[in-house]
Amino acid sequence: MVPVLVVLQADQRGILQVPGWEWAVFRLGHPGLISSIEVDTNHFKGNFPDSCRIEACLLTPEEEMQCIQTRWNSGKWEVLLPPQKLRPHQRHHYSKADLTLNRPVSHVRLIIAPDGGVSRLHLWGRLMSVTGAPANHNRPSSKL
Repeated sequence: MVPVLVVLQADQRGILQVPGWEWAVFRLGHPGLISSIEVDTNHFKGNFPDSCRIEACLLTPEEEMQCIQTRWNSGKWEVLLPPQKLRPHQRHHYSKADLTLNRPVSHVRLIIAPDGGVSRLHLWGRLMSVTGAPANHNRPSSKL
């Protein structure tokens, strides 16, 4: 057996450029405008992701069902929080100045690379009335 040497490259921000990622989709209780985010890696001192990014979109119930069927491969995702370097056992706060999307969303997708533990994802913002996207209490149960 021949040992294989893997050299990991980092970009100018120190984010490892590795293949693969893990993701999770969250449907918000109501469509809203996100104003700040916290990605918490507390209690993950050795098994924490190197970086994260957050994407978001506004989906109707029909579009949500289509996304579920296609395993969330939709062209509607837009970057809410660009890639950010993460540290172990720490709460990472991102303000409105860090966010790149300034419109209502109904779903967010947390993407971590390469993999690791995230204790919590907190999103703060305000509810927004959106035509064509009824409040989630009128939506059928989802298989997220």
